[in-house]
Amino acid sequence: MRKIVLAAVTAALVGTMVPAAEAGHRPQEACSESGDVCQSTKKVNGVRKLTITLGGKYFSRYKLCVKAPDDSTTCKKFKIKDTGPAYGSSIRWDKHFPDAGAGAYTVTWKNRGTRIGARLGFHE
Repeated sequence: MRKIVLAAVTAALVGTMVPAAEAGHRPQEACSESGDVCQSTKKVNGVRKLTITLGGKYFSRYKLCVKAPDDSTTCKKFKIKDTGPAYGSSIRWDKHFPDAGAGAYTVTWKNRGTRIGARLGFHE
């Protein structure tokens, strides 16, 4: 029963993301209409962070995939942590994913094979 509920919550989150507009590429941040799930690929103090924030502990692990400008894709698994008033994870791109040079990168979060929220991106 728990797996069915998690699958339903994940599916609902996929369809309700509202990305922030950015010309020329995918947005760098997006939140669900309810605000329960937010994602970002922005730099924080000069460091590119791939961040997901959840209003509840909807799942405990996720897969993060980064597609590079050369069309190579690297995926890695990470844990959701209790961050105080919410849950989430913030990953340093440079420590976990290869730098394939200048161009557009696409970032996707997944849980149990289903995309979570919007596809985001950034330029290097």
